[in-house]
Amino acid sequence: MTWKRLVLVGLCACRPAAAPEPAAPEPAALGAPSSEPAAPELAAAPSGEPAAPEPAAAPVTYELDGHRLVLPRPVDFAAASDVPGRGSEIALDHVRGYLQAKPAVTRVRIEGHFSGPDAQAMSERRALAVARELVRMGVDCKRLYPVGFGDSKPIVDGSTPEGRVQNNRIEVHNVALMGRAIGGMPADGGGRPAGDPCS
Repeated sequence: MTWKRLVLVGLCACRPAAAPEPAAPEPAALGAPSSEPAAPELAAAPSGEPAAPEPAAAPVTYELDGHRLVLPRPVDFAAASDVPGRGSEIALDHVRGYLQAKPAVTRVRIEGHFSGPDAQAMSERRALAVARELVRMGVDCKRLYPVGFGDSKPIVDGSTPEGRVQNNRIEVHNVALMGRAIGGMPADGGGRPAGDPCS
């Protein structure tokens, strides 16, 4: 009897003890420091006030002097050149925007004026070059009528270099509304047609 009891006790002593169940973590006290790294803070929520709207761009206005479109700046050319120079994009884009905004204006005259050697031919080449540049910018070529006036219509005394610079210019005039000539006047305005911008 004694021997059996000893064996049972030994067997019981050899059994591994059951691992204790892990204790549930205690809820951390509010405001108590934590050993875990803090989560990154989220961006502050908007305060509920609407963001100030961006100022709207001022609408483009188009000014006419009679039937002539007033350009924001001249179309520039290098001396003795018929290629519009750098900076002319502002004036040309103004013409393009005007024609987009005014579909009733079905034709405009692109007038070239030049004071200098070979005045008539240069005025025609410049008018045609401007018309073709506008076509390249998306304007319908049938709405453009390039005409050269040479030095026949100066706006200032052309006896000085400054005066000649002012007389060398491009003007844009309305000549047809809804397909009808304005005031029954000829589309060329008395100038010489410079060529076909559609070609």
